[in-house]
Amino acid sequence: MLRAALYARVSTEMQEKEQTIQSQLAAISQFADAHGYFTSPALTYTDEGFSGTHLERPALDELRDHAREGRFEVLVVLCPDRLARKYAYQVLLLEEFTRAGVEVQFCERPISDSPDDQLLLQIQGAVAEYERAKILERARRGRLHRARLGELGPSRVPYGYCYTPKKYGGDGRIRINEQEAALVRQVFNWYAQEGETLYGLLLKLNASDWSTRAGRKQWAATTVLRMLRCEWYIGRAFYNRTRTIRNTRSSAEPGKRLPIDIVSERPRAEWISVPVAPIVDEGLFKLVQKRINDNRRFARRRLCRGGVFLLRGLMKCAICSHAYVAETRTDYRRDGGIYRYEYYICTMRMAPLPDGVRHRCRNERLRAAGVDEAVWTAVRNLLLDSDAVANQLRQWAEQSNGGSPELSQRLRHAEHRVREISQQQDRLLDAYQLGLVPLDAFKTRMQTAQDSRLVAESALAETRAEQLTADVACARAASAEAIVKQLRPALIDADFEARQTILRLLVERIVARGQHLEVQLALPVSGNFDLTFKDLGAR
Repeated sequence: MLRAALYARVSTEMQEKEQTIQSQLAAISQFADAHGYFTSPALTYTDEGFSGTHLERPALDELRDHAREGRFEVLVVLCPDRLARKYAYQVLLLEEFTRAGVEVQFCERPISDSPDDQLLLQIQGAVAEYERAKILERARRGRLHRARLGELGPSRVPYGYCYTPKKYGGDGRIRINEQEAALVRQVFNWYAQEGETLYGLLLKLNASDWSTRAGRKQWAATTVLRMLRCEWYIGRAFYNRTRTIRNTRSSAEPGKRLPIDIVSERPRAEWISVPVAPIVDEGLFKLVQKRINDNRRFARRRLCRGGVFLLRGLMKCAICSHAYVAETRTDYRRDGGIYRYEYYICTMRMAPLPDGVRHRCRNERLRAAGVDEAVWTAVRNLLLDSDAVANQLRQWAEQSNGGSPELSQRLRHAEHRVREISQQQDRLLDAYQLGLVPLDAFKTRMQTAQDSRLVAESALAETRAEQLTADVACARAASAEAIVKQLRPALIDADFEARQTILRLLVERIVARGQHLEVQLALPVSGNFDLTFKDLGAR
């Protein structure tokens, strides 16, 4: 009596619930008994929840190993697409089983070595592969359509949210998990308001009673940083953000590890934004992002090499848009003298030239001592001129319509227009219900009122956004003026660390083109200024 192995596969948990594994096993067991094969539970292999488009399946790997060991002479499978969804994989497996002396029997249609049966096998494999590709494409387009309608069905949600899919008995809605959301708000406040570092956050979290989503008490730095950067917390989730480049290579060796699929990020223009309930304020989120970026620019591991440079992390090349870095050169003279020169130089000027593919940037190298002193003097003189700074701040606020009577009047008019149209619709509905207006006239006039209301609501939204921008402008102007007043006493006899702190607070970036610098201030004033240096370039 020939020993027979039974193999069954389903690809989704829904199929598992519908007991299709049991139905397959019943069919192939009946087929084996009808042909007089010997079967046993030790020779029964099932892959539940595994796709047929991949060969990495636990039961299939075990089946291939046992076939090479000669534990059975016949393999019974319901149909070829249960073995594999791709024809190339089907041929690979059939050839492997044939070399091991195993005969493969398909219950639905036994296939021999005749040309007709081999053609049928090819056709079945091609059809199975086509059906799989069609299912995947339909599912992908369906998910994109749902995302554009504002619906989101993520495989997992960030810390602070919970989601139960409809197929598991849930309502398919994303909700805030208040327990986790409290931790998210606390982490944002620690980082933005209390000035904690990432390491300080880890110490606080590990010492607290909060645990990770996986239930661990020890938090990882990557987990916390991902939390601080997650845009879900300000109400913006994204779909179609990444793409997966799937591995198409196969392995004829059972159990051999295949290369991992590559996940890359799509261009931001292809992302689909889906609104979710926010957890933190957008202003707090922007403050956190700015602090993260500043910490990256001014990290000690980036700035501690070489000499002491005042403008590290602030300078940018106007030609290639790359950052300027600090460079120290030592010149050993024949007379025994040692001379050290400190420069700011574009990173692309220092880059190698591999086979002419990349070209060095031709922007000039700048002597650090002269540049540092000139930028500091210019910024200090600007801040010491208190009247000029105050006037510029007020002018900037006025240009942004901050506190403008005309803007307030337009806002009141837009709100009144929306209320007026809403009242007209209510009166028209009352008249129709009393029988004073026929149905056709009611539909026409209601549609006209609805169109007018949409226009009025759009104008109201634009005016409110303009008012919000103006309010933010006034707040920034007041905040900037307060900062200038606080810094002014420290400008006269500032040491190196004080100068560096003040410049990093007030200067957004310094753009260099040759010996010409454009200093862009972070203050909302028209105080961006140009500096031209003479005899400060490289020698």
